[in-house]
Amino acid sequence: MRKTKLAIFGLIAAILTVSPLYAQTDKEGKDGFKEKIYKELNLSAEQQKKLEENRKGQREKMKEIFSAMKEKQAQLQQELKKTDVKEASVEPIVSEIKSLQGKLMDLKIKGIFAVKETLTPEQFAKFQEMTKKQLEKKKKVFKGLRDRSRDKKCCQRQGNQAGGVISD
Repeated sequence: MRKTKLAIFGLIAAILTVSPLYAQTDKEGKDGFKEKIYKELNLSAEQQKKLEENRKGQREKMKEIFSAMKEKQAQLQQELKKTDVKEASVEPIVSEIKSLQGKLMDLKIKGIFAVKETLTPEQFAKFQEMTKKQLEKKKKVFKGLRDRSRDKKCCQRQGNQAGGVISD
């Protein structure tokens, strides 16, 4: 009986955790936010085209950099697992990871300037305001998910401390 109740509680917790993400995607996912920007900034077709081309180009470059970073981070983890590892042996890998992080920052800055060149000063100011609000919304959603996850882990630890394995 207790196992069944625990399973039902777990299922409800999982549904409550995932629901806000689906709700955000349905109402205002990436495409919804992009369309909202286009509409509220009153962008011309040419501006939309430029922004879209820039976004696609940046996305491809970012994928390449993230892939390389993932590979280097895995390589670093493998090296660190070795019992005879020396700091000097991982320094080149760490340097490559730092270089890739710098490339990401450069790409981000170039993207900001590309947007700034495409929009009027008024549009760019409004764009910054809109993206700031969107980021705040996302932070709230993920903070809520993180808090729920912590609460769930706390409940699990308390259950383990209260008597170990729960049985019927």
